[in-house]
Amino acid sequence: MDSRPINDAPPASPDRPDLSDREREILVLVATGASNKLIAQQLVISPNTVKVHLRNIYAKINVTSRTEAALYAIREGLAQVNGEAPAVAVEDEAVVLPAEGLTPPAGAPAASARPQPGPRWWLGLLLAFGALSLVGVGLWAINSGLARPTTPAPTGAPPTPLPRWIERAPLPEARAGLAVATYENWIYAIGGEAAGGVSGETERYDPATDQWETLTAKPLAVADAQAAVIGGLIYVPGGRRADGGVTNALEVYDPRANVWEPRAALPQALSAYALTAFEGHLYLFGGWDGTAYTTAAWTYDPSQDAWRRLPALPTARGYAGAAVASGLIFVIGGEAGAGPLAVNEVYFPAREAQSASAWETRAALPEARSRLGLASLADTVYAVGGQGASAKLGAWAYQPTQDNWRQLELPGAPATSRLALVALQSRLYALGGEQADAPVAQHLTYQAIYTTIFPGVSGE
Repeated sequence: MDSRPINDAPPASPDRPDLSDREREILVLVATGASNKLIAQQLVISPNTVKVHLRNIYAKINVTSRTEAALYAIREGLAQVNGEAPAVAVEDEAVVLPAEGLTPPAGAPAASARPQPGPRWWLGLLLAFGALSLVGVGLWAINSGLARPTTPAPTGAPPTPLPRWIERAPLPEARAGLAVATYENWIYAIGGEAAGGVSGETERYDPATDQWETLTAKPLAVADAQAAVIGGLIYVPGGRRADGGVTNALEVYDPRANVWEPRAALPQALSAYALTAFEGHLYLFGGWDGTAYTTAAWTYDPSQDAWRRLPALPTARGYAGAAVASGLIFVIGGEAGAGPLAVNEVYFPAREAQSASAWETRAALPEARSRLGLASLADTVYAVGGQGASAKLGAWAYQPTQDNWRQLELPGAPATSRLALVALQSRLYALGGEQADAPVAQHLTYQAIYTTIFPGVSGE
């Protein structure tokens, strides 16, 4: 097994300023079109912290706008856009770079120089404002299910909708109940249950090349565990061991050094819990303690390497999902003694000191299910797959601000439970799972957000 450090940053030079690891992370996300809010969610930091980092980045690389920063990241090889024009977020709207290409056309001003307005600068500003408005309205309509993007069609022929679900390179080994996390535009798949038993395999997927790479295996093989990223490290607490018992071990993976390390154990052994990261802390809810489903709720502070009990989950359950949206933590679905649940309970981290009001109930899942994939992207929570009363459960999107669910296009694959769902840039990635009681290597992506390309506007 190759245990050498991976993803080493290139050395600093006069042409390549010495950016910190976190600044490089943010610069790469800016180049992919992520807004400040989406960057904050991805890196589990506050939007204000993102703004501070951006000011420092602009000063270091000598640019004055997100567009220039994105061009710098692409030109220096820090970001890849998979052959598509990169979207650049302005506040919470997505604006794409000119369709001419990824680098400025010949004769254009350098990225570090502010372009001087020409005689028709007012026309450029007017058209740019109109483009921004159209993009914002278009994204709202698509995300609300009111519109769908289409591919160009021959004259006289109706437009063909772009496929939302696309099959990608399968997992190297079929696994169910695996943990997944994203870090620096890669997806990490950890553990799970393979045909030969519980696995400790750790693998990394590169969306740019559609390829998997095997990394250092997790020391303690577990299934029915989850993963979350804080400060560039991947945390995997608890899980079900190969002998069927439940563990309280917390193991942490460093993607840069390609090594695993132990940290403070969970106060109780748990598997099949719901996990997410929020504002630099882990939040863990419910699960199976070896004898029953529990209402346990815990938070972990990496800076103290310590766990702390939270107000109990209102509904005892396991195999639920947790996701952060609109600054709140949603714990959705799962199962208890009576079978799959549709419950949607939301946790308010700001109310931790007030146990009675820390939890509220929101609109239930349209279809009760457990062992589902749950992830959030751009303040929308997505529920895919799972196990319930229906042979083929629908895929759903939840809007916290409206407290409602809307149905999504279904993947063409058979019903899958115990899958892992993770969001990266504008897509959802559904990995592995179980079909007909057997693990699968299935890997599907769902295009959750689209951007529209507008021609560049000359300032001459």
